[in-house]
Amino acid sequence: MNKLNELQAVELDILKEFMRVAKREGLTWFAMFGTLLGAVRHNGFIPWDDDIDIALPRKEYDRLRLSQHWFSEPYFLQTPQNDPAAAPHFIRLRRSDTAILMNFPNGYTRGGHMGAYIDILPLDDMPNGDVAKRVQETVAKMQVQMFASAALDECEGAEIPEGKERFCYGAGGISGQYDFLAGRYERFCSKYSNQLYYSIPVLGGEKGGKVYDKKWFSEGVEMDFENLKIPVPVGYQETLIVSYPNGLYEPDVKDRKPKQRDHCIVDLNRSYQEYIRRYTDMLCDIESKKVYIFGAGDSLRIWMERYSQGLNVVCAFDNRKEAWGSSAYGVPVRSPSELPALMDENSRLIISSIYHKEIAKQLEVMKIFDYYFFIDGFKYTRCVNNAK
Repeated sequence: MNKLNELQAVELDILKEFMRVAKREGLTWFAMFGTLLGAVRHNGFIPWDDDIDIALPRKEYDRLRLSQHWFSEPYFLQTPQNDPAAAPHFIRLRRSDTAILMNFPNGYTRGGHMGAYIDILPLDDMPNGDVAKRVQETVAKMQVQMFASAALDECEGAEIPEGKERFCYGAGGISGQYDFLAGRYERFCSKYSNQLYYSIPVLGGEKGGKVYDKKWFSEGVEMDFENLKIPVPVGYQETLIVSYPNGLYEPDVKDRKPKQRDHCIVDLNRSYQEYIRRYTDMLCDIESKKVYIFGAGDSLRIWMERYSQGLNVVCAFDNRKEAWGSSAYGVPVRSPSELPALMDENSRLIISSIYHKEIAKQLEVMKIFDYYFFIDGFKYTRCVNNAK
């Protein structure tokens, strides 16, 4: 058994919870891809890998997909149907008390549930490889349309920025139709039955266009995976050969890198909700606050037009020295160096700039941690935070 890193340990916990429910409900499932290879080669995780992939025949997958109630917090069964803001392509079992933020904020949706997860894939019947590739191509277009439709449900009309509007309508997005599209998506993926092969068209790239002989999945064989025993296809060798057509060689040492940590925030001690509230809650409990805006460019104009009515907007801050002492869109502009002396419990500081990440780092160097972001493309409403 390998010495697990923190993320692997969390994913193993999620897998244990899935296995508990799968055993209770009599689900048939198999390890796939890196998880299968890890079981065969390492009796656990590939040491530099950081995800878990499992797959179920479509009927079993649909039973699971329609049974979110089988899991309780901190576990959340995320499906293409129950989390439109994420518009996931397949099921993920997530843990709500953790955070893995990838491509967030994207300016289109609020991202949905972003806890640590394992991937749960459908094995769909398929006649042959040529059909599998055509199905995969159509599925990819449907996935983009679903995401575009979810983005339109986030905001449309006067609040939608031009770039988002162009993407959403260009991708065939339809506001108010996400549920219909998500249902059609599942029906299309599972359109074939009683075929000789399985495929996983919900995946992009080469893996989504491969076909696997169903005989390889006629039964499961137990293999060690860390401190567990997990089922692998009886034809696991053939399954691996198809999954990795370029060979099962270990990569060069320089290429042995975990995928999850390269382009995302991984925090296994805090919930993703603690991260996203800064992006979603800028108007909550704002009525009695002194409002400060960081950024005196066009984003300030948009913010003032949409949200300033009835609020006490004191001033804006900007890093451009030439702007200090001037006025932008009716708001005086001051130096950021004045901020620490002004901030108190009755202040609301909102970053309104395309450089929001850089400004956030600047504020934290100044020991200012109570700030929010305005992202043009999200829908904001005034609310009362009952948690306070």
